[in-house]
Amino acid sequence: MEDFLLFLMLGLVGSAGPAHFGFRLLAHRHHRDRGWPFAAGTEEGGFSYSAWLMRRGYRAFADRDMAFFGFWGMLSGWIASLALVAATVMIALRA
Repeated sequence: MEDFLLFLMLGLVGSAGPAHFGFRLLAHRHHRDRGWPFAAGTEEGGFSYSAWLMRRGYRAFADRDMAFFGFWGMLSGWIASLALVAATVMIALRA
């Protein structure tokens, strides 16, 4: 059972992680193209922008496209984060 759970968690990280980075890139590009102000420290689009997306900061813009990119970036980011933690726990339990 542990092997299955580890495989499942690594699979979730492997699929949700790239989805998060892709949607984060699209959200950041859309954000920049629209000329909206960035929150402090999120201008470069790195981890701080990911955290901003996962806290649903994009809702303030009330833009349909930004909501689409931001929502999927946020959701896949949380899935990847939780799956990464679960995979780490599963590896630690196996050791």
